[in-house]
Amino acid sequence: MENILKKTTLIEEKITLSLDLLEVAKGYCEKNFDKGKEVVALSSVIDILIDVQKNIADFIDELK
Repeated sequence: MENILKKTTLIEEKITLSLDLLEVAKGYCEKNFDKGKEVVALSSVIDILIDVQKNIADFIDELK
């Protein structure tokens, strides 16, 4: 049981790091919105990834 808790905690830490990095990337896209279609597309993908990561984090919280 302790091993599962350690793995769950590690997964949660990695998800939190991913969310932080995605938020930074999203902020960059928002500040450079006028630089082209690529940034707009990237921003959309980042929004989807953030939602997925948040859903995973919520699921892990429910397991605890």
